[in-house]
Amino acid sequence: MSYTQRQTPIYSQLCTLLIEDMYGELPARVFTVLDRFGRQRRQDISRASYLEPSQVAHGLIILIQQHLIFHSPATEPTTWYEIDWQQSYALIRVGKIVAFIEERFDKKFAYVASNLLTLGHVSLADLREALFPPSEEEEEVVNGKKANGTKPNGDATSNGQTSLANGTEHGDPDDETLASPEELYGIIQTLMEHGWVIQAAEAQYLSAEEMHNIARQQALNEQWGGSVPTGTKDKDRLAQLIMANKRRIRDTWLEKPTSFPMKRKADDSSYGSRKRTKINGDGSAGGSDQTPEDDLVIRINPEKAAVAMRNRHLVSLVEQRIGDTTARLYEILLRSLEKNIPRCFEEHPDPPPTNVEDQPQWEPNPDHVVNTKDITQRAKMLGVDICEGLDPHYVARVTKTTANKEGVLAQPADHSSLGFHERQELVEAHLELLVIHPLHFVTWHARGQYRVDFDLLSKSLIQQEIETTVLAKKGNKARMVIRALVRKGRVDERQLCNAMMTSPNDVRTLVSDLTLQGFVQTQEVPKVDRREAKLSLHLIWYDTQRARDQLLHNTYKGQVRHLQRIAFEREKVQDLLTKANRTDVAGNETKYLKQTELDDLKKWKEVQEKLLLQLHRMDDLVAVLRDFYGPLLTA
Repeated sequence: MSYTQRQTPIYSQLCTLLIEDMYGELPARVFTVLDRFGRQRRQDISRASYLEPSQVAHGLIILIQQHLIFHSPATEPTTWYEIDWQQSYALIRVGKIVAFIEERFDKKFAYVASNLLTLGHVSLADLREALFPPSEEEEEVVNGKKANGTKPNGDATSNGQTSLANGTEHGDPDDETLASPEELYGIIQTLMEHGWVIQAAEAQYLSAEEMHNIARQQALNEQWGGSVPTGTKDKDRLAQLIMANKRRIRDTWLEKPTSFPMKRKADDSSYGSRKRTKINGDGSAGGSDQTPEDDLVIRINPEKAAVAMRNRHLVSLVEQRIGDTTARLYEILLRSLEKNIPRCFEEHPDPPPTNVEDQPQWEPNPDHVVNTKDITQRAKMLGVDICEGLDPHYVARVTKTTANKEGVLAQPADHSSLGFHERQELVEAHLELLVIHPLHFVTWHARGQYRVDFDLLSKSLIQQEIETTVLAKKGNKARMVIRALVRKGRVDERQLCNAMMTSPNDVRTLVSDLTLQGFVQTQEVPKVDRREAKLSLHLIWYDTQRARDQLLHNTYKGQVRHLQRIAFEREKVQDLLTKANRTDVAGNETKYLKQTELDDLKKWKEVQEKLLLQLHRMDDLVAVLRDFYGPLLTA
């Protein structure tokens, strides 16, 4: 089981609350049975949940359609069901995914992505039929059925309530209306090129254990004819082949069709900027309504959301610590890399070699390297004032202007009139600020080239969040304990006192509190046969992975409490919400509702907005602690 799929009781409760809020009580009851008893058959779920077989089937259909549970391969005589914990938590990011896509493209892209999230997975033919419904005569022929029986309204709820996990409400659908099916195909192609949409496959429904067994059997059949190797080197080779097969199966989901039924390919030159990608709707489908791509089944890539969240978090840090202009250029740099980064970290890495001599030499990922020429061109296209945020004397020297002793330019530098080499020199000055920062947001790679070490940044962000939490809870001295243990490693009480220059009584109090919180570990090592405190060594150390898991657990607990509070507040005004959601009242609240009811409805929306905002802030912390980097190994 990978690090991102780890399950705890509080994590189970959080996923159950999300499913109940978005899809109702029936799928949540089926989910609860699978959570309580593990891998189950359909009849076992029916007996444990006291539901009719038809109700269980309906709940399983919803969970399978949304990729919330695994099921055994179709080749087995009995179908077993198991929870997909990683995808279950991803429900909380539905609104963020739509917002990210709208920010990078436009509302039409967000509208298509919203419908894909609602449908779970869908073929291009069904999606086209859902977004471009047939005429009334054709609807009568097909009995009015839509794709997957779901109305594509962008709403991820089934109980008539605003989704807590979404947290966004779509505007007027007229602003998102697509002009033609060809425009839809162009949007899907662009989203697939940038990794936001992937192909749906049966292997995505296999659990980690079943995926491992299939990859292992493939490796055995290819190399050893199905027999199990016995030698040490052959076993190491088998482990490498298993990981390679897992990566190969997963990478096939990112493959894009060779052609799409559209007149021209989407232009991605504006990607990575605030300009919205424009897709013209005058393409032709080659004179045929049916195309080979209609059978392609697609879904949203949930791993891409973590990449976008990481970029947004890094840009926010640069904006806080360096400046707005440098943050804008850093955003352009990260957006240019985002297209070629499908996920934050490799979930199936090769096992480390047993011999130190066999370890491969580290080389930077070419997908993480960017040229300053590209950043300069995009900054000019976006009209970024690259003269802001730099030393005025340096700007004056580059732009051939003058500055007084106070550092004020005699004449404001017009960035739009600068030559390319001058602009590139100013951009490199901004990048140099990112290089010399203690977090090393970028690293110099070669002349005119910079790279981003995401692994180093992610580990620094994790440690920073842990220290920030300790500072807020226990004060600055407790953070000094953490930093001293990070620097010194495993030490006894006397060594820690010397490192902090603090009395033993103060250190004992701080270490005791941090140990109870789970951020510090202690161990008593007797010097003699008798176990006495004065004759024992009291070792103290800090394990980043344990502190990370503890903070992550506390964050999950806070999210559960917020979801419970939202449900409690909604229950108090449930009758009013039911009345306000009626078709004759929705949109005409001032006409049919009393003033007191309008005040209560406004108060409820304000409370919900505050709770949702805090919920998504905690989700940002979960992304930093869990999704940006894999397990941290302690030496």
